[in-house]
Amino acid sequence: MIFCKRVQWKTRILGVATAAITLVAMAAPAKAQAYPSRTITILVGYSAGGQADALARTIGKQLGETFKISVVIENKTGANGMIAAQAAARAEPDGYTILMVTDAMLTIDPHLASSNHFDLSKAMEPVVNVAWSPLLLAAANNVPASSIAELVALGKQKPQSLSFGSPGSSTPHRLAGEMLQKSGGFTMIHVPYKGTSASVNDLMGGQIPLLFGAPTAVEPLATAGKIKLLGVTSEKRYPSLPNVPAIGETYPGFKIISYIGFMLPKKTPAPVIAALNKEINAILATDTMRAWLDKQGMVAVGGTADDFKRQIETDYQARGELVRALGITGG
Repeated sequence: MIFCKRVQWKTRILGVATAAITLVAMAAPAKAQAYPSRTITILVGYSAGGQADALARTIGKQLGETFKISVVIENKTGANGMIAAQAAARAEPDGYTILMVTDAMLTIDPHLASSNHFDLSKAMEPVVNVAWSPLLLAAANNVPASSIAELVALGKQKPQSLSFGSPGSSTPHRLAGEMLQKSGGFTMIHVPYKGTSASVNDLMGGQIPLLFGAPTAVEPLATAGKIKLLGVTSEKRYPSLPNVPAIGETYPGFKIISYIGFMLPKKTPAPVIAALNKEINAILATDTMRAWLDKQGMVAVGGTADDFKRQIETDYQARGELVRALGITGG
C-alpha cells in the first residue's frame, strides 16, 4: 500500500514537471512573436530638421502605425554622428534601439585617426539601406565655367584659385571634391563647414566659388538663377535633373553617392532584424513614401540586410583606399 502511494506521488510530480516544461515551451515562441511590444527609440546622430532626422521621423511614424507602438526619435549630435553610434552599440540587442546611419559614418569615419578607429560596421548589424542621394557640384554665377571640362581647365590655368565647400572633412562631399581634383589633375582648396546651409550662403555671397551639396540644398537656388549646377556625382544623370551631366561623363568611373539606412546592435536576434527589414521595405514600396523621398532629393533603396552589408563592405574598401591616398586624417 505504501509502495503504491509512492508511485502515485512520483507520477504526480512527473506530471506537474511535464506540464511546466510544456508551458515554458509554449511561452517561448509567444515571447519571440511579441516583438515589438513597447516603445522603439531611433537614435539620430544629426540635429533635428536635417535630412537624416526628417527621414527617421517619417519612417518612424509609419513603423509606429504598423506595429501599433510608439516610436521615439532621439537626436544625439556630435562627432559626425559617432556619439549616437556609440550609444547604440552599447544598447541591449533587443530591437528597441535602432540607429540611423549614413555612409560617412560607415565607410569614411572608421579610417580617420580622429574617430579612434571605431568601426561601426563591426559593432552593429545592418537592417536595411533606406535611400540614396547624389551630390551636386554647384558654382557661383561669377565662376567663368559652365561645365566640368571648363572648370578643370580654369583650375589648371590658375592653380590654387579655386576652393570648394563641404559639410565637413569626413563627408562624401569632401571625397567628391578630392576625386574631381585627382581625376582632372588640378588642385582646389577644401573649405569645411558645419553643415550645408552655411556653405550655400557663402556660395551665393561669393565667399566660395564651388560646393558639393545635396539636391534639396542647391537645386532650388539653381532654378531661381542664384547659382549654377555643373555636374552630379551619381554614375548616371539624376532623373529629377536630366539636364545636369554626370561627372562620370567626363571622367568615366566617377561615382560618389550618399545613403541612409538603419542598423541594430550586434547579437540582435535574426527574427527581429527580419521583422524590421520587412516592414521598412513595405513602407519604401508605397507611392506616398517614394513621392516624399523624391521631394527630399532621394531615391528608395530597400532590399535585404545582406544587400546593405555588401554595399557597406564595397564602399568601406574603396573609400578607405581613397582616404589613405589623399592623406585625410580628421573630420
